[in-house]
Amino acid sequence: AEQHFEYHRHLRPGDRLTVESRPGRSWEKEGRRAGKLKFGETITEYRDQDGELVITARSVGVRTERVVDQG
Repeated sequence: AEQHFEYHRHLRPGDRLTVESRPGRSWEKEGRRAGKLKFGETITEYRDQDGELVITARSVGVRTERVVDQG
């Protein structure tokens, strides 16, 4: 549903990044056409070779309770 990126510093040539992802918040909201909407975020951290946090990425996905009729 959405993505956000927070850059804690600029990447430098030669940086070797490691990635670690973890679940973030989750919440529900009532939709108009698909019933209950379930939102969940994933937080991904990118660290350099010294363990310094370089980028934090947050993505939000959504699942619907039922299929929306396209007709």
